Amino acid sequence: MLNLQLFIEDQEVDLFKDESVTLTQALQDVKDIEKVFTDYSRTFSVPASKINNKIFKHFYNYHIIGFDARKKKSAELFLNYKPFKKGRIKLEGTTRKDNKAHTYKLTFFGNGINLKDLLGEDKLNAVSLLKESFNFTYSDANIKTYMKTGLDVTAAGETFIDAIIFPLITHTKRLVYDSASSSSYGNTATQNNIAYEAGSTHGLQLSQLKPALRVHSIVRAIELHYNLQFSTDFFNTTNLSYHNLYLWLHNKTGGLFEDQGNITPVGNFVLGYVHGSTIDLFSNNFDSPQADQIGTVPARKEKRMDISIVPSVADEFNFIIYKNGEIFERYDNIARDANTGEYTQIRQLVLEDGNYTFGIESDTPSTYEFRIFIERDGFGRDDVFFTASAQVLTDTQLRASNQLPDIKVIDFLTALFKMFNLTSFQNDDGIIQIKTLDTFYSDSTKIWDTTKFIDKTDSTVDSVLPYKQVNLRYEGQDNFFAKNHKELFNQEWGTLQYKASDKFEGTAYTITVPFEHFKYERLKNINGNTFTNLQWGWSADIKQEPNLGKPLLFYPILQNETIGVIESDGDLVSHTGVYIPSNSLDITDSVNTNFNSEINEFGLVPFKKTLFDQYYKNYVKEIFDPQRRLTTISAYLPLAMSMNLTLADKIQIFENLYRINKITTNFETNKSTLELINIKEKAGEAIAIEPIVPVKFKPILECITVDTTVIKSDITTMRADLGCNYEGLIITSTSEVIPDDTALSNQPKQPTFDPLVVTPPTLVTVTQEDSTATVVNISYSITDIGSVGTTKQIEEYGFFYSTTQSHLDSNDVDTLKANNNVTNVPILTTNFNKHTIPQTIKHQITGLTAGDVIYWKFYGRTNINTNFSFSDAITDVQNSSTLAGCVGGKFGIVGLQNGNQPNTLTYFDSAVGAERSLSVPQFSQFAFYGCICVDSIKGTQPFTITETINPC
Repeated sequence: MLNLQLFIEDQEVDLFKDESVTLTQALQDVKDIEKVFTDYSRTFSVPASKINNKIFKHFYNYHIIGFDARKKKSAELFLNYKPFKKGRIKLEGTTRKDNKAHTYKLTFFGNGINLKDLLGEDKLNAVSLLKESFNFTYSDANIKTYMKTGLDVTAAGETFIDAIIFPLITHTKRLVYDSASSSSYGNTATQNNIAYEAGSTHGLQLSQLKPALRVHSIVRAIELHYNLQFSTDFFNTTNLSYHNLYLWLHNKTGGLFEDQGNITPVGNFVLGYVHGSTIDLFSNNFDSPQADQIGTVPARKEKRMDISIVPSVADEFNFIIYKNGEIFERYDNIARDANTGEYTQIRQLVLEDGNYTFGIESDTPSTYEFRIFIERDGFGRDDVFFTASAQVLTDTQLRASNQLPDIKVIDFLTALFKMFNLTSFQNDDGIIQIKTLDTFYSDSTKIWDTTKFIDKTDSTVDSVLPYKQVNLRYEGQDNFFAKNHKELFNQEWGTLQYKASDKFEGTAYTITVPFEHFKYERLKNINGNTFTNLQWGWSADIKQEPNLGKPLLFYPILQNETIGVIESDGDLVSHTGVYIPSNSLDITDSVNTNFNSEINEFGLVPFKKTLFDQYYKNYVKEIFDPQRRLTTISAYLPLAMSMNLTLADKIQIFENLYRINKITTNFETNKSTLELINIKEKAGEAIAIEPIVPVKFKPILECITVDTTVIKSDITTMRADLGCNYEGLIITSTSEVIPDDTALSNQPKQPTFDPLVVTPPTLVTVTQEDSTATVVNISYSITDIGSVGTTKQIEEYGFFYSTTQSHLDSNDVDTLKANNNVTNVPILTTNFNKHTIPQTIKHQITGLTAGDVIYWKFYGRTNINTNFSFSDAITDVQNSSTLAGCVGGKFGIVGLQNGNQPNTLTYFDSAVGAERSLSVPQFSQFAFYGCICVDSIKGTQPFTITETINPC
């Protein structure tokens, strides 16, 4: 039986002894292949014991405020006290029996889904780095520059190359190209002729363009804002299919600044003073409540904010307060007071929990100074004061965050995952591994032979896929050219409907990506009816009216073409170099963002390297293979396998190879139910079974001929068969030969002549836990167990200690074991755990007195079986000591007065034999109680001892 342990924030939870706890692990279920950010989850119950009541703070009693069940807590599952899975735990509720608390209902979530909790409902425009750094002066010169050379942005110590560009996508007008002299295609209210003709009045109006932001810049900004770390398996600058993607900054129909002002963020937050704990203050935003108070009583106290604004000019302006990227409060057409020179009408504004930022909206160049005061209800004085500033420049500042499409951060990342069939899980180092599904499976070459562990009495074999087809499509299909494509061909642009060659029963499974998908147009020169090297996008609906649509991703391709450009003052100039938008990475056959192989708009031939071809084909083809099966079996897997098996590994049963679809493990019985898909070594390769034709069924050997050319029927065209003809009927048997159970023993085998090589374990020091006046804590770590031949194992490890250093001079384990002056603390392993690396090994030496010194060593033995060689590892002598006794006086009460700075005090309490610490605010008076050693009191800032009472 496997013993399961659950720890919540490093506290072990009591479990029911008879609770049948099961855990289901699945990364990408063939029955629901659209899911992302998932690994596993499980709901189970635990008793309302004293320990659990303390952990969950008597949640059943709503009069007790403490445990916030709305938020998940960090948790870890252990098997026999060996780390198994990390994740998050959520308290679902409690039950009562006989009016007493009986159980707590918990759900354990794997680390793969933490992103949903962390990102919440935040929109892209709530990401602070995008607000701070991805800005530029909106001018004719800059627009023309960014039409052919992107703007490099340096933010958070990182440079984003070509972070912002202006692609040839118009928000309202249609583009044509006619180079004829005195062309009849002029500029109209609905059209721009972008061919350059000196002296003409036609050309591309710069106001028709909107900028685009590199997707990689957005992803990195999300990482930094939420203190995440994504792996670089897919999100990297060399993966051009990802790195060259851009997001068009389009969040309203029409031009950039039509019907809206340009919002300048408020920044330069500087702390004035703080009393108590109220908010977490950053350079341009603050969180309420503080992170370390979430769920606690102080955090639930109402907070109120006062704001005074001092503008440099008397003109009216708008002030906006954002919460989590969305407008929380807005104050329009306000101005400074003629007498005081400030606007002071924001008083006692009640704050909700969230992240807060400010913005100024003004058409007048000016500066703004802010004074912000926040106070919290409660005992004593809890408040904070800080200042801030903003500057509206003469030139219009375009801020990328103001133009970002209206989409949640989690939805944006999910859409990328769906596009590229990515999968996500968090490793033990806290890094969120992001890989394509093909890469995830190919990265593991581990094959576990479970033949001898399976329960052969029962198994089921089902069809893999309950669907007759899989549809991959984009949600945004209402732009003009894509809509026109649907009406012409009765097929959505870029949408794939993948189905088997034969018709069969089932429903359609559809994966929808919440992005817009443009069809672009390559421009023809009307003068001569020849194609140019220009391509453009049009954000209009089928009625040719401006269209908002969904967020648009595209690849920009730089073309060295000359067009006419009309600047903001109406002047026509020649401009060379244009970023054209494209669904393909290049103008030649290359990877593209279509799911279906479409006629490329520029190349005018099908580009076959689609998203399906690059990221979905192997997986979907496998599950549509008519010889694929979903096999469900039961197995009793050994602990070493359960601990180390990953969803990327493969399972072998007899000579068959399987991919893991799902594992459900019952930790009471150690019985696992495995859903397995039969596969070939090469991803996407169809399973082909060669027919076995027994000799007796081969017709050529069983054929008895009665042919003759002498005796004929009454007509010469009909006669008996001349040879063996079985009319195309081949009798075959596809029964597979049942193999013998030839699974090999897991025990190391000693060679006939050469002895097995035995290697020692690797021992590594760790940070020692604090000692007390009577107890010494010692600990050590094993980072790699030794080997007997090719079998990894460790059979014994432990400590030697003594009060005399010379007693530990020997480095031979057996010699130290025989020394009566040395205490040995051995830990022997079993066949159940000898093949896994143990957790940090700890031992506590008690019954000591203040100032005692303990000398000790740690050792590890790979093998203690005399059939093989020995190979031990042992450390040098270490020493640990109890806390020193009190030299000065000890008192039951010690009063102190702190100075003008917050202070952290440490002191020794002889009553419990331990050192303690305390953080105290400035100017505070307080007292220590216990048996306090006066000369042990230390502080990071000056303080004064005011009284000592009750010697002890």
